[in-house]
Amino acid sequence: MSEATILVTGRGEVRRVPDRVRLTLDVGATDANYAEAVSRAERAADAVCAALAPLGVPLKGASLHTEPVFEPQGGRRTGYRAARRLKAELSADPARLAAIAETLGRSGAEPSFSAEYFLSDERAARLEAAALAVKDAQARAAALAEAAGVTLGRILRIESGARAFPAVRAMALRADEAADLAPDEIGIGEDVSVIFAIE
Repeated sequence: MSEATILVTGRGEVRRVPDRVRLTLDVGATDANYAEAVSRAERAADAVCAALAPLGVPLKGASLHTEPVFEPQGGRRTGYRAARRLKAELSADPARLAAIAETLGRSGAEPSFSAEYFLSDERAARLEAAALAVKDAQARAAALAEAAGVTLGRILRIESGARAFPAVRAMALRADEAADLAPDEIGIGEDVSVIFAIE
């Protein structure tokens, strides 16, 4: 005869203010000549790097994308669009991010700017969330066992699945918004399915 069991799902979540940020900056240029569009995009990227160099921002080239540009009516090709993407990873210091945004706003390059905040030690948060999920499963199982008039036994099996909710912001480089760069909390969650023996 197989052992009687009960299956419950436990949930645990911890919230942390992120301490790191990934910056993505895109600059682009359009020109009738393909090579000139690429050259102008490269010059704009160089201008962004030069503007942020005094702030110690470790920008790296991530990609170059080109595409033809067509007339809205008729579909005749009028030129090319080149876009250069730059990335950097640094501490999530709102004051430093505000200085970066203001500097970019004054640079004339007008890049699009997005910031993705994250935890440098996400593993520790996940382990804490997993422990909370197991405790939640035990509490649920105990309540169900009591309601059913049975005795809760040992854990036979645990399966987990992680959930993460990154804090992402995309923003235009406007000086009046530059100060609002403090990161939101990140939720790190774990779901666990636990099978208990019952008697």
